[in-house]
Amino acid sequence: MLQRSGTRRWRAGIVSRAIVSVFVGLLVLTRVIPMDPRVYLGLTAVAVAHLFFIWKASVRAGVWLDWFNLVFDLSMVLAILQLGGRSESPLVILVYLWLFAMVTMNARYGEVRLLVLLATLGWGVLALGGLGGPGYGAYLGVHTMGVLLFVVTSLTLMGERRQSLLDPLTQVLHRGAGLERLAEWVRRREPFDLAFIDLKGFKRINDAYGHAGGDEVLQALARRLLAGVRPQDLVIRYGGDEFLVAGPAGSLAGRIRRVFEEPIATSMGRVRLAGDHGVVTWRPHEGSSLETLLARADAAMYRMKYTESREDPPETGRPATDRA
Repeated sequence: MLQRSGTRRWRAGIVSRAIVSVFVGLLVLTRVIPMDPRVYLGLTAVAVAHLFFIWKASVRAGVWLDWFNLVFDLSMVLAILQLGGRSESPLVILVYLWLFAMVTMNARYGEVRLLVLLATLGWGVLALGGLGGPGYGAYLGVHTMGVLLFVVTSLTLMGERRQSLLDPLTQVLHRGAGLERLAEWVRRREPFDLAFIDLKGFKRINDAYGHAGGDEVLQALARRLLAGVRPQDLVIRYGGDEFLVAGPAGSLAGRIRRVFEEPIATSMGRVRLAGDHGVVTWRPHEGSSLETLLARADAAMYRMKYTESREDPPETGRPATDRA
C-alpha cells in the first residue's frame, strides 16, 4: 500500500517540488528545454495549487489521497516530457527519481506487487512522454531495460528491508515494525480487528524443556498464526510469549481460536498449547489512538484469562503433550 499523505509528506513535497521547479525553470529559460516559459509557469501554478490542496485535505483524508497524488505526479511528469522534447528531453531522469523516491518511501512494506505497479506506471510515463519524438524505438528499448534494472535492484532493497522488520526468532513482525504498521492502519481510517494473544503456561514449557524448547514452541506458534490468518493480516511478536494479530474487521476471533485447536509438532513431541486472547475492533468514528486500542485489547485478553476461562495453576507439573 502507498504511504498515507500527511504533514511530513506535505513538507517533503514542498521541498522536492521547489527543487524541481527551479531546476526545470532554469532549463526552460536557457532554452535547454524547448518549452514556452508561459506554459511552464502555468504548470508550476497547478503544482502550487496541488500542494495547498494536500495541506487542506490530509488532516481527514484516507488512503485515496495517496492515489490522487500518484496520478497527479505522473500526469505532471508526462506533460513536462511531452512539452519539453519528448524522447530527446533530458527530464526523463525525473521518472527515475520519482520511482526511486516512491520505492524508498514504501520499501518497508516489502510488497512486490507495489514495486511492479510503480515500475509499470513509470514505464508507461516514459513510453507516453516520449511518444512522437525522434528515435522512439531505440528510446523505448533503452528505458525498458532501465526500468527492468531498477526493478531487480529494488527487489534486493525491499527484501533486505523486509528482513529487518522481522523478529529473528519467530520471523513475524517485531514489535517496533508491527506497531508502525498498526499506526498506519489507524491513519488509513479503515476498520480492523486487533487480537492480543498471551500463551498460557509458557514458563512451565521453559522449565520442562529448557529455553531451546521454549523457542521451538514460539516458532511453531508463529508459523501456526501465519498459516491461520489471511495474507493481508499482520502477525506481530509483541514480547516474550505475547503476540498481536490484526486484520480487516470480521471473523478474526474465530481464526485465532482455531490456531489452538490442534497440538503443534515439535522435537519434544506434539505439544498442546492454550492461549488467552482478546479481540477488539477499531472504527474510524471512535477516533481512538493506537495506545488506547492496545490497552483495550490487553484488557479483553485479561477478561478471558480470569473470567471466561480457567487458568491452569501456575508452575505445576509438565505441559500437556502427546508423544508421537
